[in-house]
Amino acid sequence: MSDGNFPEQKPFGRVNRRTAAYGGESKDWWRTSRRKFIIGGAVAGVGALAVAGGGLYWLLKDDTSEVNHDSLDLQKKHGWNIGSEEKTISLPNAQTKDSLGTENWKKYLDQNAMLAAWTPKAPNWAPYFVPTLIQSLQFETLRKVMTPVFTPDMQEAYERAQSIARDFLANAQNAADTAIVVDVPGRDSVAFGAGMADSGRLIAGFDNFPHPLGVVPSHETLGALLYYTGEIETKQAQVKDTAPAVFLLDSKRLSEYKDEETQFDNRFLAKLPSAQKLREAGIKSILYITPDRARSEELDDLNEDFVAFKDQGLSVAVLPLSDFTPVSETVAQKQADGTTQTQVVRHYYYGGNPLGHTWFFYSYPFYSPYPSYVQRYPTYSRPPSPPPVSAPRYLPAPRPTMFSGTRIGGSASGVGRSKPSGFGRTTVRVSPSGSVVGTRPGRSGYYSPSRSGSFGRSGSSSGG
Repeated sequence: MSDGNFPEQKPFGRVNRRTAAYGGESKDWWRTSRRKFIIGGAVAGVGALAVAGGGLYWLLKDDTSEVNHDSLDLQKKHGWNIGSEEKTISLPNAQTKDSLGTENWKKYLDQNAMLAAWTPKAPNWAPYFVPTLIQSLQFETLRKVMTPVFTPDMQEAYERAQSIARDFLANAQNAADTAIVVDVPGRDSVAFGAGMADSGRLIAGFDNFPHPLGVVPSHETLGALLYYTGEIETKQAQVKDTAPAVFLLDSKRLSEYKDEETQFDNRFLAKLPSAQKLREAGIKSILYITPDRARSEELDDLNEDFVAFKDQGLSVAVLPLSDFTPVSETVAQKQADGTTQTQVVRHYYYGGNPLGHTWFFYSYPFYSPYPSYVQRYPTYSRPPSPPPVSAPRYLPAPRPTMFSGTRIGGSASGVGRSKPSGFGRTTVRVSPSGSVVGTRPGRSGYYSPSRSGSFGRSGSSSGG
């Protein structure tokens, strides 16, 4: 069943065995491409000798086999851009400086520097940090094309996170009791984390590599990491021990996968602690952050987790970021010379109304405000009626998905899920010795020693 945003995924294996007409050629991608290369090249050059010696038979003999492999494993072994080495990635709103206005982002092209910045300092949360996307920087060819990314959507996510952190978490006496799960597009998730980096313990969960034909545009998430990591590292070094856990996910991890000829399946699964592990860490509630009210429930790969949260006594609520809308305000700011200057600033308010901002604590009652907050805002005891906005009605309920029953080690272990059949996998050709000699995505990925864009260089595991 779909989660409301993403259509049903088709089993990968069913497509692999299809042999329909394709552009006037056989769907048998390996044999067609290989024979065209051999007949057009080898036979033209040494045809007489090959035929006379019976060599043509051996040239045409196909002793390889088609195998379906985990996409990430292939990328780790053979390169992030396996089969598409001649293609490039597109980075929207590429920047030359980071969020602090410096070029210090370049040091984070070193995966070790970025891993050090993102590894949680709290021992109880460190096991749930997923370093995979950052580790893709091991490849020099990826480092050469990566730059910071910054978009208007990222700015909105950043400012909304600041509003939540400054106006609510800072005024909640039990903020650490609630874990925040941010499930928005990857680059916006990173921006949200940056806006909350001085108020929460960030735990990244980006578990894939970029690819030029990737279904998931994780190169954009990596660009956002380059843009914000300097700021995040500084803030995280000063965050309080009582700060809540903030899990950053990429909602595009389950993007629709349509065509193995033109797409590389780099989809991945979210990884969260089990309900038992969360309870052991003192968590009592889960705040699930979505982009807007178009999504009424958690994504499919989180369904069993969220049902388990509810069944084991954890409160779960949905907070759409679109419930925070901007209001332009004129504020007076004191200058260095002692004078006062007014300027117009943008502030995001829950429900878009400064008077109704305190309604947040009514919508999400598992947060308890400090008495000083209540005294500071008279509207807290008599909030606007009707409220400007309220929490979406939501209760985790089991539903069949392609991820049902894929948990490893039982519901209490917190060790994640296995990928279902046909998810995050790529078809390759292997020789009798086990070496990969061809890959399917992009149509041009057939074996040919004369083509650098093919997988003709397979068998190595270089970092480039």
